[in-house]
Amino acid sequence: MSADDPRLLVTSARMPFAVDEIHKLGEELHRYVVATDTFKQSPGLHSKGVNKRVVTAPPTQQPDAFVDDVIKTIDDEQIDWVLPMFEEVFYLAANREKIQGDRDVTLFFPQLDALLEVNDKSTFADLCRRLDLPVAETIVCTTPEEFVAATQRWEHWFARATFGRGGLDIITNYGPLAGETAVEDIKPTEQDPWLVQQFLVGTDRCSWSVVHDGEVMLHSCYEHPMRIDDRGGVVFESVDSPESLAAVQKIAKELNWTGQISMDYLVTADGTHYMVECNPRPTAGCTIATAEELDTALFKPDGLVLVPAGRKKMIKAAVLRDALMHPKRARADFAAAKGAKGVYDQRKDHMPLIYSALSLRHVLAYRKALGAERSKEQLVAAQFFDILYDGSPLK
Repeated sequence: MSADDPRLLVTSARMPFAVDEIHKLGEELHRYVVATDTFKQSPGLHSKGVNKRVVTAPPTQQPDAFVDDVIKTIDDEQIDWVLPMFEEVFYLAANREKIQGDRDVTLFFPQLDALLEVNDKSTFADLCRRLDLPVAETIVCTTPEEFVAATQRWEHWFARATFGRGGLDIITNYGPLAGETAVEDIKPTEQDPWLVQQFLVGTDRCSWSVVHDGEVMLHSCYEHPMRIDDRGGVVFESVDSPESLAAVQKIAKELNWTGQISMDYLVTADGTHYMVECNPRPTAGCTIATAEELDTALFKPDGLVLVPAGRKKMIKAAVLRDALMHPKRARADFAAAKGAKGVYDQRKDHMPLIYSALSLRHVLAYRKALGAERSKEQLVAAQFFDILYDGSPLK
């Protein structure tokens, strides 16, 4: 491998942060980038930053075939670095030895044990308490009866599936999502537990970091001036947050993390950053880092770099969709997005934006796979139903 010019494999290219990293590394910095996904309309596959696109088997439904496809791509394209973008990382980590073999390839993701500890929201809460990081009081429920009892503990409560992602599989009796799901509809099991916590009032924040051997090399913290359907953010603005950096540094060091890592926080009025969950992959925080910052943190790390406050990005199509579907919110939507640059529509690289619309046909595959529609959750869930890890045994 050339240390100055590695050949990169980016998986799950549909995600907005994947599109961003592909554009920065491939189009702006002219790295050799191979991008993969499970369907050919994936927006990231059509960035100018991609030298070659590969369609793989879906990791969630066909994990062995997916791993074989990745190995073949590594060999065929002489790949030096593998950069996972979503929860396919679990299937890659579970097969690390098979993928690594005698290949001179850097697998830029953590060991499976570390991934599993942060992905399970209950063990993540235990980890945070062990490291003296603030966590809301938590009740883990494995039966419907336990769940009902837990929701009676506080006047206002919030509950999530242990392995839920993307703002899905949540229920609360307070705030904009209150009443969307009935308590009796939630059926926790030993294999699919739910967490119930006191509803804390505050500001949602997120962070994204690049980490080598437990040392944070690049860190950005951001807020969401605008969300889609009160779930995933579609406008991202960087903020100063030494508390988020300190939290990530503790966790990265404890787990000897290597790879990208993201956190969600709830910041209360007194400035306390309550730990909510960990996403062991990139998130939108990477979009507010520059190409040079990302490249240096990945391939030539030389001390900590903090993304300064005030940078702003957006998913333009989602902003427009919300304004059209909810005209009364249009003014607020455009105000939230003011000054933000697009993620899918980068300068001289507009095809991902076009394919972000064409890829909506993936929603049809989602409907067929689940046999039903899920209204507000549908567009979000369709992004990743075939690259999700649900906590099932991997070995």
